[in-house]
Amino acid sequence: MTKGKKMNKDNKKRWLFFAWSYSRRSEDIAAIKGIEYFYFPISQKIRFFQFPLLFAKSFFFLFKKRLQVVFIQHPPIHAILPVFLYSLFSGAQYVIDSHITPGTTLVEKPHHHFYLLLHRFYSYYATVTLFHSHAILERVKRWRCDYIVFENLVRELGSESHFPVQRRPAVGMISTFSPDEHILDVIEAAGELKNVSFYITGDKRKVDSKILSNTPENIFFTGYIKGSYYYEFLMAMDIVLVLTDRKESALQGAYEALSAETPLVLSDTETMRYFFPQGVIFVKNNKEGIREGIEKALREKGRLGKEIKQLKEIKLKKQKGNFLRIKNILV
Repeated sequence: MTKGKKMNKDNKKRWLFFAWSYSRRSEDIAAIKGIEYFYFPISQKIRFFQFPLLFAKSFFFLFKKRLQVVFIQHPPIHAILPVFLYSLFSGAQYVIDSHITPGTTLVEKPHHHFYLLLHRFYSYYATVTLFHSHAILERVKRWRCDYIVFENLVRELGSESHFPVQRRPAVGMISTFSPDEHILDVIEAAGELKNVSFYITGDKRKVDSKILSNTPENIFFTGYIKGSYYYEFLMAMDIVLVLTDRKESALQGAYEALSAETPLVLSDTETMRYFFPQGVIFVKNNKEGIREGIEKALREKGRLGKEIKQLKEIKLKKQKGNFLRIKNILV
């Protein structure tokens, strides 16, 4: 019996989550599975020119590690090729964790149709492909591949937060300063909610200097927050705000706030209503909708807090079931 446990532990050391760019979802999967997470960082400015070098580095890296199971993050689609070839030569299994969403990163440009053909090919030979949203299933059902709808991860966290909040109520906005996140609408709404503190995450270098110099005094830009301190930030907030124009996007930030058991204000999309049936106030992506949604969420914080804890338990149970399915497939 002891020997069998040792073999299982040793085998787990030959599993790896591999990527060509950092993803908190990928890092969470690796952490929960108890396996190593490794990625080669890509420069967004010269990413296409990096691919040949990254392919060579990845191919030799995988052989050096002598892996039995490789979880590979997609996109980019080109990262799967060295994993696919490694599996052919070594007999290793690979799992694709696919982050594509219909109507957004799926077919935004003409060459994405070719990428979809490659995705279908790689998924056919993969042990299983994980999709974070049910929205793609009508297309995938024709791919003749094994797949699981595997939502973004929910983590079990500690109970304490040391993030400094200057005054309450405090609303945290998870942002990358992408155009679909309606930062200007949030700033305008904050100007009308002077008694509420707004903490906006993300790299401030991406923000127009005019925006930074003209924001209300109740807005604080935190910069990019890493690691466990990020979850402390989420736990310290009274409400977390996550917005997008992308109707099929299953917002990673919403799941991170769910891990912290913090009530949410989210963009009103069919996808997010499907995944978040409680503990949430849904809003239109404009100044009035955001302001009214935040006011309502703060008024109903007690109810929303209870609901978000219940939803977390439901998600954790489902998540454990999905991990068990993956484990059984990989045996």
